[in-house]
Amino acid sequence: MNMLIADDELLIRNGLLSLDWKSIGIEEVYSAGNGEEARDLLLSALVDIVIFDIRMPGMTGLELAAMIKQYSIDTAVILLTGFSEFEYARQAIQSGVYEYLLKPFHPREILETVEKVKKQLEQKRYQARIIREHEEMMGKTDVLSQVRNHFPKLSGLMEEIISDMAEQFAEPISQRDFAEKYHFSSNYISKKVKQETGYSFIDILIAIRLTNAVQFLTDGDKVNEACLKAGFNDQRYFSQVFKRVFACSPSDFKKQEHVESQLRFHYILEQLSRKQAE
Repeated sequence: MNMLIADDELLIRNGLLSLDWKSIGIEEVYSAGNGEEARDLLLSALVDIVIFDIRMPGMTGLELAAMIKQYSIDTAVILLTGFSEFEYARQAIQSGVYEYLLKPFHPREILETVEKVKKQLEQKRYQARIIREHEEMMGKTDVLSQVRNHFPKLSGLMEEIISDMAEQFAEPISQRDFAEKYHFSSNYISKKVKQETGYSFIDILIAIRLTNAVQFLTDGDKVNEACLKAGFNDQRYFSQVFKRVFACSPSDFKKQEHVESQLRFHYILEQLSRKQAE
């Protein structure tokens, strides 16, 4: 696991960085001198545990904790707080913060707290994996779950974008829409999607729509109904991309029997990406 330490006081930050983190299984430690640096690191790197000072310039520890919760980032938060801020920290625990440490603190207390949080996070992830594997075994994974399972290690921002794509597939969404929503340029969104997933924005979106379309077709929908419900406004284009993946038209697809694994997002995305590269 890795960790991020964010504190605007250099002495405290350096003191925390000097601790023997590898003794409790923390392999890499990032650091930030203010809230904005911490936010940028969270959005660009995979961080398991964070230690935030509750008061920092740019963004406070509480604001960063709120961002982590809002974007459903799989990161455990520990807050550093003074006695006068104790009540704020206690309230923050109810909002998803794992632990808080009251200043001044002993190095051993820091290590014990992080080790405790690390075990809690590992248990949470283990339980989530067991549930996911059970759902996959039972064949009960919807398209949103398939997409999330296919990209399990995204940054918070990218996880939010990919989830939005999977939930809003039927709407006329685009890179520009997400750029406006998350206050980044369209070019930045494009690069981040490719960097973190290995696929283009459009390939992921088409694969999500096709995965939904084949479910609609196998449930008995007519081709034009499945086309519109899956977010394809042009039936001719729908047929083109469908043939690219399944080597048959949607109408012929309805007449055939299919292997369950070939109706999944993973297979459809791989086929679509491979055909695009040819």
